[in-house]
Amino acid sequence: MLSSRPVLTLSALIIFLLSLFFFGFRPPSYYLTRPGVISSEFPDFGRFRSLETLHPEQFPLYDVDRRVIIVGDIHGMFEQFQRLLAKISYNPSSDVLISVGDIVAKGPHSGSMQVLDLMASHNVTAVRGNHDQQVIEWRTWIEWVHSLPGGSRWLSTANERWRKAQRHGADDVDKWVAEQVKHDRRHSQWWKRIPKKWTLFGDHYKIAEEMTDEQYVYMVQRPLRIHVPHAHTFIVHAGILASDPEYPSGHKRQPLAHIPPLPEDNQSLDKSDKISILRRLQEQAILSDVPQNTVPWNTLNMRGILSDHSVTRKQEGTPWAELYNKNMKRCAGFDAKEKSSLPCYSSTVIYGHAASRGLDINRWSIGLDSGCVYKRHMSALVLGGKLAQQSLTSDLEDRFDEEAIDIDGRIVSSKIQFGDSGRGKLYRVTCK
Repeated sequence: MLSSRPVLTLSALIIFLLSLFFFGFRPPSYYLTRPGVISSEFPDFGRFRSLETLHPEQFPLYDVDRRVIIVGDIHGMFEQFQRLLAKISYNPSSDVLISVGDIVAKGPHSGSMQVLDLMASHNVTAVRGNHDQQVIEWRTWIEWVHSLPGGSRWLSTANERWRKAQRHGADDVDKWVAEQVKHDRRHSQWWKRIPKKWTLFGDHYKIAEEMTDEQYVYMVQRPLRIHVPHAHTFIVHAGILASDPEYPSGHKRQPLAHIPPLPEDNQSLDKSDKISILRRLQEQAILSDVPQNTVPWNTLNMRGILSDHSVTRKQEGTPWAELYNKNMKRCAGFDAKEKSSLPCYSSTVIYGHAASRGLDINRWSIGLDSGCVYKRHMSALVLGGKLAQQSLTSDLEDRFDEEAIDIDGRIVSSKIQFGDSGRGKLYRVTCK
């Protein structure tokens, strides 16, 4: 007969292996998506994937027979999404579809499930949005609870009790959960397993509960950021910074203020190849060396920079895109001589999240969230294809089929500058 100590050791080993099976081998999460949820008592619900790099085949910017279609925030607006793809004449066999995140939630629940099914079944390239992140966290939490003895029974019972409370007029699930935490002493430890500021049985929970295992895997595989070196482009949901606002843009700490060292095995390359490698290294440094860009919450939520240099998700302070473009306009190549310039080459950011600004088209940043979920528009940027043959010297005065109005009432040209010398075309549909 086994002694108690080996039995306990074996039990601990089994629990550890089960944890690896459900959550993978990684440290516990001390920072979840919503501020204020800081604890070491929970597993890693965030399951962040930091970066994905796209190659020319995955982002055919210069291919006249293929296009890149980048779509703004969808938020489960499935019918409008379908109309936008039809307007662009999207061809899944040749076009590359990319999302800037927030594919689900806020819109109709059924629409969210349809969008998720389409995106996952076609393995559409996308970055995570803040709402996508909440769905991931809820699904990981649900699986964690189910893995605990008695967890499935408690969650099923809690769900039924909430439905009963709704039939009796309850409509605030957060208030209802607070009452359960206060009075349901028998299950108090279970209620405490809900992280603070999470809304149980809300929209994000329902999507998380209903989606398939394959859809969950698809969501978890979405990175926070995409880097496209050959196009000198970043794709994020909310934003990134080109420099740390704590220091002047020309400070030695800043990635754009100095030329990165060229690897030894590249010293014999010609000048153009060296520049290409150095640009890639400098762009990578923007992602890794600007501290604000290494915080997942910032990438998912950032809208502005306050006077104390902190990041905010509110419409306060200086819009991050304004600071980004200010930095990029100072880039004058690696041979820069003037004190006002920086030894760098400019790169483009494509993003969503800022519906209150609508289409936000600047020289080095392109905001595509035009507020479809608020009954405004859904927008997309098309690159490559016929546009690959056109340069910035071509006519840039083409207009939308319908007038495109940005948040300030200005008419936006459908053809825009993109990257060093390319062009892109904007499309939109009305979401009323």
